Amino acid sequence: MNHWDEKFDSDTYIYGKEANQYVKSVGSEKVDTPKKVLMLAEGEGRNAVYLATLGYDVTTYDLSKVGIEKELKLAEEAGVTVDANYGDITASDLTAENAYDYSVNIFGHVPPEGKRGMFNNLIKPLKSEGHSYFELYSTEQLENKTGGPPNKAMLYEVDEIKGYLEDLPVKIHSLEKRDIERKEGTAHTGHA
Repeated sequence: MNHWDEKFDSDTYIYGKEANQYVKSVGSEKVDTPKKVLMLAEGEGRNAVYLATLGYDVTTYDLSKVGIEKELKLAEEAGVTVDANYGDITASDLTAENAYDYSVNIFGHVPPEGKRGMFNNLIKPLKSEGHSYFELYSTEQLENKTGGPPNKAMLYEVDEIKGYLEDLPVKIHSLEKRDIERKEGTAHTGHA
């Protein structure tokens, strides 16, 4: 059992069952024609299930088998289907290129040696007109103590992210640092 299996191994959904507010802001309307969405580090599945209820065709990857089981249970409760997969989101052979309309990573923090691979897996699978959405904690989050990894090396800065994206086929529309109030289960609550 890995760190994430241990963290998710309870009846409680530690980040809650409701989708992340950023995901809700970018995916807020039902789609007539299913769009393919790739979600990395999806954990217990709250965001995937939310998008599936709007009609998106959702594929997820996570390193927690316990999280995947909870994701599938949540999808069943909501009457939707998600394609939930066990996989390392930093691996170079994670998924096919040019296959998805959208990619999403909400708080999928990885060790420094995996960061470039994670961003490759957010961008390379996108179709030419695809969009990637991610929300990650900055190093300032350590002071807040309201969620995210306690290891500074696993957190991000805007310029660092730009560096990971500079060699990828991507146009940045918005990349910013913001302060928000968050209430997402027991693990992400408070000023962030």
